[in-house]
Amino acid sequence: MKIYWTQKSVPELSELTKLEKKKAWKYAYRKCFGHWETYAGIIICGGCAGLGSFLWDLPGAAIGGGIGGFIYGQIAIAVGRKHLADWRASNLEAQ
Repeated sequence: MKIYWTQKSVPELSELTKLEKKKAWKYAYRKCFGHWETYAGIIICGGCAGLGSFLWDLPGAAIGGGIGGFIYGQIAIAVGRKHLADWRASNLEAQ
């Protein structure tokens, strides 16, 4: 599995302008919430924060939340990439 650190590293977004990237990702991210994987990522994020809190109190919650947030971000990008082609097709039709 490839890790995407920024939106620039997502192949579907790499050649777009800043405004187009924003519009495309906004469209794709909203569509993410129709997939179970997104909700699993949210649960994983909360679980990591909870586990970190249980093990090391507040610093652990922050570290666990950061790790969980990273995992959630990767899941959201993987799911959102499926919808970027739809955005591109609808955007090209409008032109």
